[in-house]
Amino acid sequence: MKLKLSALLIAFVVTTAPAQADWLNAVKDSVGSTLKDTKDSAKTAALNTSVRTALGLTEGKSTQAAIAEKLGEPVSKTEKDGTSLWLYDVTALSASYPTLTELVKTQEAAQKSVQLSFNADVLAKVELINKAK
Repeated sequence: MKLKLSALLIAFVVTTAPAQADWLNAVKDSVGSTLKDTKDSAKTAALNTSVRTALGLTEGKSTQAAIAEKLGEPVSKTEKDGTSLWLYDVTALSASYPTLTELVKTQEAAQKSVQLSFNADVLAKVELINKAK
């Protein structure tokens, strides 16, 4: 009886080991993906904050009129779900804001735009986004 139980236990461990390895690999992949997403998210948030600071804009305070006076007219203005979206070309802004040039050097500046989102007349969000193709 003791021998049968040992053999059964060994058979159970041997047959479940591959399943455990698959489970561990799935957990490892999931954690790795989550860490990469978190890193990318933090990097994007820091870059957006730096762009906002370089342009001297304040979310929740800067108005459309003040921004238009400071940055000039945007390349485009659109409405989406009741939110005004303004796009500025990074290369054009860099001529007046050299700090912005330094920030986006590694971000392929020619492929980027600064998107400003407004709630009513007040700046809600500043984002560095990829230009639409």
